[in-house]
Amino acid sequence: MQDSIYCAIIPVYRHENTVEAVARSIVQKDIHVFIVDDGNTPEAKKILEDIAQKLPGITLISYAQNSGKGYAVTQGLEAAQKAGFAYAVQIDADGQHDLNALDFFIKASKKHPDNLISGFPQYDASVPKSRENGRKITNFWIAIETLSFDIPDAMCGFRVYPIKQTLPVIRKLSNLRMGFDIEILVKLKWKGMEMNFYPIQVTYPENGISNFRMVKDNISISWMHTKLFFSMLVRLPVLLARKLRKNG
Repeated sequence: MQDSIYCAIIPVYRHENTVEAVARSIVQKDIHVFIVDDGNTPEAKKILEDIAQKLPGITLISYAQNSGKGYAVTQGLEAAQKAGFAYAVQIDADGQHDLNALDFFIKASKKHPDNLISGFPQYDASVPKSRENGRKITNFWIAIETLSFDIPDAMCGFRVYPIKQTLPVIRKLSNLRMGFDIEILVKLKWKGMEMNFYPIQVTYPENGISNFRMVKDNISISWMHTKLFFSMLVRLPVLLARKLRKNG
């Protein structure tokens, strides 16, 4: 049985047909799961309600309006903290990630209890080239915004958060949609949180549903990077001093 201070959060929007397999794999490890219904259709909500009734160890959080992945994760973290959990594993609902890695990631979190533990994607041939290239661009900006190469991938949706340290930062984020995974890592890094990255196999399911809006989300992420860059300049003395202490 897993440590009871760990839970999982699965934000769900338009992946109601794939989330059951993901949730089932997690609850079989005796890990409580918070499924967050991020404003799905009534038909999808019914599917999620059925999953929550059918599987033990599921809490369903539901609200009417689609508000973005970051909002969904925030709601999950708030509920997890109220329920007494200290750590939350964020997992995507589309089945991309190899859930056999879950035990290893929790073990790594126990070894580094104050750190964020994140996946470093290992892609197979199913990865769209546009996604792969977009990650390279984002990782370039992340290196500038954090003055380091400590974050090799900022977009992986498989990670373990220490809830107490994460919630004060996540509540102040400006981008709660596709930029969320990126912004939370940068701002946790600015707060001084150490991070550990480990390989995880990622497969893009055939005929999988993507929530990425090519124009809107690219514009939103570009604007977010602009704001992060100028915010980094304001923090530059602190970041440089921290970097010098670490290297010294």
